[in-house]
Amino acid sequence: MPRKMRAAVSLCGLTVRAENLRLLALKLEGDPLAQKLERALSNDNSIVALSFEERGRIVEALTVAPAALVGIRTELAAQLKRHKEHAEKLERTKRYREIEERRAARADRPLDQPV
Repeated sequence: MPRKMRAAVSLCGLTVRAENLRLLALKLEGDPLAQKLERALSNDNSIVALSFEERGRIVEALTVAPAALVGIRTELAAQLKRHKEHAEKLERTKRYREIEERRAARADRPLDQPV
């Protein structure tokens, strides 16, 4: 008796119907990510994790997206935007801390000591 295929898969927190995941894999034809998606379906995986780089490739591939995939593109683009904003905030925080550490070091140094 053939085993029943999963009806939907969780892709980066999105519930995606199996036929739409196949459609996405077709849009990514030639990209190793397409093989990853097809393998997830054939292995009956319930969850497919994607790196931010892979999410970016999907967003790029879906610039002109079939109606069934527009929601996936929209959500992945939003995830990428949030990730970029978070990374920028971390970088600003790091620079601020470095400036504060240099200020503290200067404040602790005697005035007659060279810089």
